[in-house]
Amino acid sequence: MSSRRAFIKSSSIASIGLISLNQNLYSLPGNSNRKIRISLNPGAVGINCSARELLELAIKYNFDSIVPFVSEFQEMDQEGIDNYIEKMRENRISFDVSGLPLQFRTNKNQFDKGLITLNNHCKVLNKLNVKGFNTWIMPTNNELTYLKNFKIHQERLKECAKIIGDHGMKLGLEFVGPKTLMSRDQFSFIRTINELRELIVAIDEKNVGYQLDAFHLYCANHSVEDLKFLKKEDIIMCQLNDAVLGRSRDEQLDLERELPGKSGLIDTSPFLNFLNNIGYEGTVSAEPFNKELNRMNNEDAAKATYNAMKSSFENAGIF
Repeated sequence: MSSRRAFIKSSSIASIGLISLNQNLYSLPGNSNRKIRISLNPGAVGINCSARELLELAIKYNFDSIVPFVSEFQEMDQEGIDNYIEKMRENRISFDVSGLPLQFRTNKNQFDKGLITLNNHCKVLNKLNVKGFNTWIMPTNNELTYLKNFKIHQERLKECAKIIGDHGMKLGLEFVGPKTLMSRDQFSFIRTINELRELIVAIDEKNVGYQLDAFHLYCANHSVEDLKFLKKEDIIMCQLNDAVLGRSRDEQLDLERELPGKSGLIDTSPFLNFLNNIGYEGTVSAEPFNKELNRMNNEDAAKATYNAMKSSFENAGIF
């Protein structure tokens, strides 16, 4: 997710809007109360750590899942990987999906090189039993009209999906909802789940699904009713965030959010109950891009993140 922060900050940005919904997480083995797993994505909550430090934080603060650090696992020998996986198993921790490791928005030459990297990552993640990848769709472009941009996304993400599918994994796509972001470039693009659905249908690969963020649902003015077409297997991963007080829905900024439940602008219970009711068995993580959280040390940031996520689940009656 830090890549989107860099992407957005690389050009001039106006304001950005956010929205709210409820979500569920993967369930731990032996946990009869919920199937959804609370995941720790360190970069999204200002935690700077190694793979081993991440696992220790997850164990200490009761997370169910963690993101895989592919580069570190590429450097580990088999014994190191086996020991890591065994420690995860002992503590009933699973891997979340991994960020798509290539830039599909740039020139064709860079994209083609990125496909090689993607294939290499697939080989590593297969050994770790990671379920797939996720990436986000930028809602504007300064050079491409909607249709031209749609065609590039359709063709390139289809190529990615085929490679990922050859390894038995899935690809989750996320729309970015803040209305304030729409003024950054000349041409608008996908910023609602309806438009994202059109892209996924056009890609036409069975292993392509949705990454849902309560903040983007809120910003796009979606409700749970807009999600009723989804089945549990369509959802690759989810995120819970809250909006910032003092701003309307349309004034929210993409890179300024709160941990779930902080402002109360986004009621995540309907979203979580929807996920729970359809039997979703994936992960839910927080991605607030929050300065206050970023200033905390790793321990405090992990604790605050878990407590906020747990509280949201408790409020939804599914913890």
